[in-house]
Amino acid sequence: MEKERIFLTKEGHALMQEELEKAKKILYEEIPEKLKASKTNGGDLRENKEYIYLQSEQQYYEREVRRLTNILDSAEVIPDDQISKDTIGVGSKFILRDMEDKESGTFSLVSSAEVDLENGKISVDSPVGQALIGKHEGQKIKVGAPGGAFHFRIIAIKK
Repeated sequence: MEKERIFLTKEGHALMQEELEKAKKILYEEIPEKLKASKTNGGDLRENKEYIYLQSEQQYYEREVRRLTNILDSAEVIPDDQISKDTIGVGSKFILRDMEDKESGTFSLVSSAEVDLENGKISVDSPVGQALIGKHEGQKIKVGAPGGAFHFRIIAIKK
């Protein structure tokens, strides 16, 4: 079975690679040291709260290393020359204005693996992302939501 390809921006790929290295350092260097130290405190390990916590932390980082490794193994980095400056697609940066409150913001359209709403990275799979694909500067989009529709205008597309 062929793995599903995940498209990442150069920035997103680099950030995930960095996250993976940090998670590996914690999993393979820091946690084993802490586990070793907590074992030396003596007593029954089943009652050692620090040891139990460290085991759950170890499990978390094992899952995180697997998740990031799977993403990076399936990743295809989008070359800069394939990111259009005329229409919005994965990797595009753009300025979007909410037509109701007239607020504007700079956003990027990314794969679901790179989503970071706090930093303006919108998933291509989200309703807003799907409405933006293929749109040009100056166009308006309407996005339906349970609470009603949202209306946006694309102010500019950046390379």
